[in-house]
Amino acid sequence: MQNVATLPASGNFQVRYCTFHGLDGYAILTPRNDALFCDHDAHFTPLTDADVPHVIMLGLVDLVERQNTLDALAGGAAVICTSRRMEVC
Repeated sequence: MQNVATLPASGNFQVRYCTFHGLDGYAILTPRNDALFCDHDAHFTPLTDADVPHVIMLGLVDLVERQNTLDALAGGAAVICTSRRMEVC
């Protein structure tokens, strides 16, 4: 048997490709309707109503990339690896 990682619940997070002021990245909408921009270096910027004209929303992100982005939002690989429950069968 092997160890199986339990993925954190991603809830109703929506992650889409987007551009923000010409930068490529991801737009994240949280279950509380907070909007964030994440660039490819995992720097997060809260988006406000004033930022809306500068955001170009593109397609949905696939499941693996979505989970990677949400892991970065949760604190990165070190936090995720040490907080996920491991089970041995």
